[in-house]
Amino acid sequence: MFPHRPTVTSRPVSRPLRIRVRVRVRVGEEPGEYGAGMAAPVRTRSTDGRGIPAPPDPLQLLRAASGGDGYVHLQTIPYRTHHLLARAVLDVAPPGGRVFEAGVSSGYFASVLVAGGLRVDGHELDEEAAERAREVCEQVHVGNLETFDPEVLDSPYDVLLFGDTLEHLADPVSVLRRLRTRLAPGGALVVSVPNVANWMVRLSLLAGRFRYTDRGIMDRTHLRFYTRATLREMLVEAGFTVESMVGAVPVPFVTSEGAARLTHRLGNLRPSLFAYGFVVVARPTP
Repeated sequence: MFPHRPTVTSRPVSRPLRIRVRVRVRVGEEPGEYGAGMAAPVRTRSTDGRGIPAPPDPLQLLRAASGGDGYVHLQTIPYRTHHLLARAVLDVAPPGGRVFEAGVSSGYFASVLVAGGLRVDGHELDEEAAERAREVCEQVHVGNLETFDPEVLDSPYDVLLFGDTLEHLADPVSVLRRLRTRLAPGGALVVSVPNVANWMVRLSLLAGRFRYTDRGIMDRTHLRFYTRATLREMLVEAGFTVESMVGAVPVPFVTSEGAARLTHRLGNLRPSLFAYGFVVVARPTP
């Protein structure tokens, strides 16, 4: 994405030349999922302040935000879905960029993006939740997303965000095709979707159990279920090319950043089996 170069700081001739390098490296993604065999994006900031500015730290933004009053509370543990989702949006959006969040709920996640310097509009089915989201978002549209007319949106967006939303739609392909027209040139689609092929679901099926739950992968409000492969196929059908796909691999009692990074990397060796959900960055197919 952005090549990093060391910054050389000149010293008086009486002192040895020192080379100071400060590199911010994203680690833990599945090999080959960022572009053609590339690692995750690398951002740099030179020691004299003249380098490429790094995006805001998504983990710090999540921790600074309140617990959230939406469908779920904000997750502040490293490498959980909210961390990966915020990182993806902040990585692809330009400073001050515009985001359209479908299923914005009460704006609990939008508040993280706004704190990161982005401008957010949203769409929400529930009027009460939408009213709370208006305290954070510039505009919030209310109604059924599947019948929503994108022409009412003001101007193109740098990011279309669907955080655990597509699985609640009867026809997500049609929704994505319509909203695709509202992406600015170079814009991106960022989505998170549960993984129905997770090992826990597989074990349940082997035991002959297929039960809906109030939340999680088997949420009773889910209308669509995706594996890693079928999620990619759905996005391709909607007119997008997947640029990156990474699994969220939550492990109970693992909360420190170092341990979470390790379990994240190990889980993404077999994401189809171990990922609880996927976070995807995709671009419109030319």
